[in-house]
Amino acid sequence: MLYRLSFRRRIWIAFMLIVIFAVTTAGALSYMIAEEVVKDNAYQLSQETIHKTSKVLDEKLNHVTQAVYSMMVNTAYRRALGMDSSYSETENYYTHLSGLQSTFVQTKLYEPIIDSILIATREGDYYQTSQQRNFSHSFYDSELYTHIKSEKRKLWVAGHEDRFFSSRENVISFVMEGIPSHYIEDNFVVANVKIDSIRSLIASEDKNRKQFHLLASSDGSDVLLNDSIIADTLKLEPKYREALTAEQGSFEYSDKGYEYLVNFTKVGGVKEWTLFSFLPKSELMKQMDSIKLTILGVITGCLLVSFAFANMLTRLLIRPLSHLQSLMKRVEMNDLNVRYESEYNDEITQVGYRFNRMLEELNEMFDVVKQAEKDKRQSEMKALQAQIDPHFLYNTLNTVYWKCQLNQLEDVQEMVLSLSQLFQLGLNRGNEMTTLEHELLHVEQYLNIQQKCYETLFTYNIEVDPLVDMQHPILKIMLQPLVENSILHGFNDRNEGGFIRIQVKQDSTYLYFNVEDNGTGLNEKNPADPLLRQPASSATSGYALNNVRLRLQLQYGSSADLYMESEPHVCTRVSIIIPRYPRHEGS
Repeated sequence: MLYRLSFRRRIWIAFMLIVIFAVTTAGALSYMIAEEVVKDNAYQLSQETIHKTSKVLDEKLNHVTQAVYSMMVNTAYRRALGMDSSYSETENYYTHLSGLQSTFVQTKLYEPIIDSILIATREGDYYQTSQQRNFSHSFYDSELYTHIKSEKRKLWVAGHEDRFFSSRENVISFVMEGIPSHYIEDNFVVANVKIDSIRSLIASEDKNRKQFHLLASSDGSDVLLNDSIIADTLKLEPKYREALTAEQGSFEYSDKGYEYLVNFTKVGGVKEWTLFSFLPKSELMKQMDSIKLTILGVITGCLLVSFAFANMLTRLLIRPLSHLQSLMKRVEMNDLNVRYESEYNDEITQVGYRFNRMLEELNEMFDVVKQAEKDKRQSEMKALQAQIDPHFLYNTLNTVYWKCQLNQLEDVQEMVLSLSQLFQLGLNRGNEMTTLEHELLHVEQYLNIQQKCYETLFTYNIEVDPLVDMQHPILKIMLQPLVENSILHGFNDRNEGGFIRIQVKQDSTYLYFNVEDNGTGLNEKNPADPLLRQPASSATSGYALNNVRLRLQLQYGSSADLYMESEPHVCTRVSIIIPRYPRHEGS
């Protein structure tokens, strides 16, 4: 019966089977993906929440610290602790206590979360008189004093009962020296913050009321004294103990059949404290019920729409053939950049992919030919450049040998160092291009070595226009052959008085290099043009200017130029022009 059906009907049936399979599969996958996404988002939201809560808590604790610091620079405070010498020493304790009352009020107005402040001195304690002091408990006999003396730094003390005042509130305390110990010892400031205030602060940042928090000290105990047994239970959990030493992270925890996602992070201002949040996993996945119903509704709607538009879509299946045909016509017009694309995976698509592969192979063949030409040019350049190395090395090593024989060790050290830097810059890690700065340093090292070899023969000067970009990329070992020609050929008839000037300029398009000397120069018997055409192995012109010219042509093409001009025994100048922004493959 299937064979009796029309081709279009068979496509319609196949299409519907594919749609049913695809939609149901997509629905199942969507549900699984949504489950993972919801889980990841919930985890991330929980982590962001605890980071935000930790930041708010840290800011609040820092604010308390700043409030104490502000109080310590107050005139009444400095006067009470004997830090202000402008006041009479006859002022008694009660005068200072009275003067500090407004300071305490201002400090608590600056940070309302502060419950009480105690300034402990050996002469007597200062506190807000509106709060009843419990004189039976001295600061110097308390655990706070033991902590601050052992730590020898400012510190936050975990939750405890405030025994200094009659209210006996549960507080956390900030303790620090009231005066630097090198000034007056055993003066301390204690700022107490109610634990209930910290709990309210943490709860105000928690948008999910199902989760709860734990602020743990370094030994795992509850800083806020929540009377919860979970801290004691968690001490037996290895992941919890590891979290106490880590900066931040999360782990999963089970207790009495309930599973929790636990996020934790260090409190920035108090590295000994770690803030934990416990979120039941059941709350994380509550959204999945509505997502499941939504996915089922979408699947049903997609199937209904597929039946309605099946006939129209089967006609659209013929379109890929027309598309492939149009691409083939463009290839006939020498457009090899076209590619067949399709969201289907049928026979037509496979033919299209074979068509794409054929075009890619054609392009690869073109690329191979282009790369072969490029490699040939680079090989020619390296072969030309290799001729620059040996000649100079022979002369330098010979000079180093004789200076060693003459015990001129300082010159030998300078020559070896310059030779080392010269080779390092010349090799340039195998790169053909270097920076203008390195090229000038390379030729300067070469000139330094030659000055050691021919001590009175010449002097030199390198002039660089301030507008020149010293990091501009140029062809390496471009100036040294020109300088060598000046030394070996321009000064071959003299023993002293030679001068070499190197000039570098630029404009918006080109870089200009001039190498001048006052040597023998050129004349009618030895004109410039033949020298530019001599082979690189010619002994009459050192490494031959033709070497440099060929390298410039290989690197920059017709955009670069090299020419000479000479007035014998006055000035011989070799000029090089290269483009600042070459656009060919070798740049």
